Amino acid sequence: MEPTEKVLSDVHLTSQNTAVDGNTYTVSRLWFTLPPSKSINVDDTEEINGTGADEDGDLMLRRKTTHWMETELKDVGKQLWHGSLLLADYLIHVQEELRNETVVELGAGTGLASIVASFFAKNVVCTDTGEDVLKLADHNLDQNWNCLDPIKEKNFKVCQLDWVTESPTSGTDKFTIKEEVSLINKARIFIAGDVVYDDKLTIGFFNTIYKLLMNFPAKSLYISLEKRYIFTLEDKDVVAPAFDYFCECLEALMETTSNNGVEFHYKEIPVDFPQYFTYNRTKELILYKIYTTFPNTST
Repeated sequence: MEPTEKVLSDVHLTSQNTAVDGNTYTVSRLWFTLPPSKSINVDDTEEINGTGADEDGDLMLRRKTTHWMETELKDVGKQLWHGSLLLADYLIHVQEELRNETVVELGAGTGLASIVASFFAKNVVCTDTGEDVLKLADHNLDQNWNCLDPIKEKNFKVCQLDWVTESPTSGTDKFTIKEEVSLINKARIFIAGDVVYDDKLTIGFFNTIYKLLMNFPAKSLYISLEKRYIFTLEDKDVVAPAFDYFCECLEALMETTSNNGVEFHYKEIPVDFPQYFTYNRTKELILYKIYTTFPNTST
């Protein structure tokens, strides 16, 4: 497609969207449920969120996120995509694994996955590139991070992390990486939602995760993506070129070697875990875990 063509996420066709007068962005209300948890007082949820529990005991929550509607391809991070909803579902599913951890999101866009991670993790570092996107993620996190616990201390940071420039952490004063460097270096859990759509960015993404994951201790990256099919005259068939290129880069990462003995692995995670957000979970939605081991290192 042409760079100036507009694209619109299917998520916005079914979500409750409210236009904001005089602004280019839209506010969506997203319903989701949370399974009962020892860390959440069900009796307090109605006061906090205006909701409560359903007949199964799950918490029913409605939160607002701000985003753009249709955008050019270079600005798709300003929209919400199905892959991010799948990732958010998975984070709720494995919430106990996030306790006391720092979670770093790559290519956060609207910041939905970071918001969900902030419910459970000790710290969240939400990263992307571009002033508009960073402001968007920061606003959404600020509106939602403490909805389950209004008195907890702020546990998120938003900062610039560019995968393709020579100065990946440069940015405005507000979003330039400072103390976040220590958090990112110590983090063991990384996440990315629906960031596979452009081959140049895919190369930058894999270069970035190699640098972030290669050092001890062992780390994991959970990445969701949507296999998007197009018809090409070259193939004379319906193909998913962005996904296919992602798979090529993934296999190349597995063959990467380093002096410190790190080994990269991956596995596809079945997407049969419970669905907490309201969206159409199609067979084209995929979730991978990319992780490292250090077989020659004693712990």
